[in-house]
Amino acid sequence: MQTPQVAEIIPLPLRAEGLPTPPPEGLGPVLDATVECIARHGLAKTSLSDIAREMGVAPSTVYRKVGTVEHAAALVMAREGHRMLTRLPEIIEGIEGPRQITVFVAESIETSQRHPMMRKLLNDADWVGRFVTRDLDDAMERQAAVSAPLLALAMKEGHIRRQDPVALANWLARISMICLFSPPPGDLVSALDALLLPALAPASERGNTDDKVERSRAGGRSRRTTRGA
Repeated sequence: MQTPQVAEIIPLPLRAEGLPTPPPEGLGPVLDATVECIARHGLAKTSLSDIAREMGVAPSTVYRKVGTVEHAAALVMAREGHRMLTRLPEIIEGIEGPRQITVFVAESIETSQRHPMMRKLLNDADWVGRFVTRDLDDAMERQAAVSAPLLALAMKEGHIRRQDPVALANWLARISMICLFSPPPGDLVSALDALLLPALAPASERGNTDDKVERSRAGGRSRRTTRGA
């Protein structure tokens, strides 16, 4: 059984073409029912009949729309990835330079952790074990391949320090995965700022990095409090 890919639901700074094609709007009801069933039963114990019962339709109807439960879960993740991307302007509004990356990465991770289906999967030891042993490397490679060109553009425009964009993309993918499965204590934005801003800040700004990290601790918390209100 192929494990649905986490990378589609936890984008780094992704371009739309780096994500799977968004599911057709007409699949909304079956994907909503998939979320409800997997959040309730887990992926392994969810059947097409469960999804059909949630929708009030025949299992054959669900099969024609999504094929398998695993495919339905992957479509959910693709949908959430595109939803996250549409929120990008809102998330980084008023934020400049490399903190656009750390704030967006943090919000992406926390959105994934709050998502009912993803929350269930992250607490399913069998699913986590299968993902880590079978799919993790491929997921990080895809994530890095998508984000590297955007990071290169950010470097060219002076938003972040010039360095190897592929190497940076690979490190960001790995840091994101670690934070998804085992988040650090305290405020995630502050933790990512402290870890990443020294490596991301352009050379002209690196002397001010410590001050920015300190200011970001209060700023990151206040932004997330405002969004959660």
